[in-house]
Amino acid sequence: MKPLAFLLIPALLAACKGTEFIHKSQENGLEVAYRWNHPQGKPSELLRRLKNTAESDRSVALTIDLYYQGRTVESLEADTCVKAGQTLNGKLNGIFFIPERLTTEQIKSGDAQVEVTRLSVQPTDCP
Repeated sequence: MKPLAFLLIPALLAACKGTEFIHKSQENGLEVAYRWNHPQGKPSELLRRLKNTAESDRSVALTIDLYYQGRTVESLEADTCVKAGQTLNGKLNGIFFIPERLTTEQIKSGDAQVEVTRLSVQPTDCP
């Protein structure tokens, strides 16, 4: 029975693993990615990941547009500072967005797209 357990554990862990982030853009040492989170009984959330791969801090200004069936329905703007080597992830660091005009069903249908329409990354000193 033990060998079977060793085969099942990795499969169960892989099944429980959350959705992976989708890489969207990279500029000047900063990687931008996103993933959707669909909590039960709550609106969907767009979780963003900003990863600074540079050896110095980066000031980031970005705009993310949400499209549904080819039309822009919402825009999200954010300005932040990411320290060298730091990753800002989803809700942990406040890097998330709850759409007001898209339903979970629309997002899950595959007719909704996420695009980084503006990304400005500059070296700086974060506070």
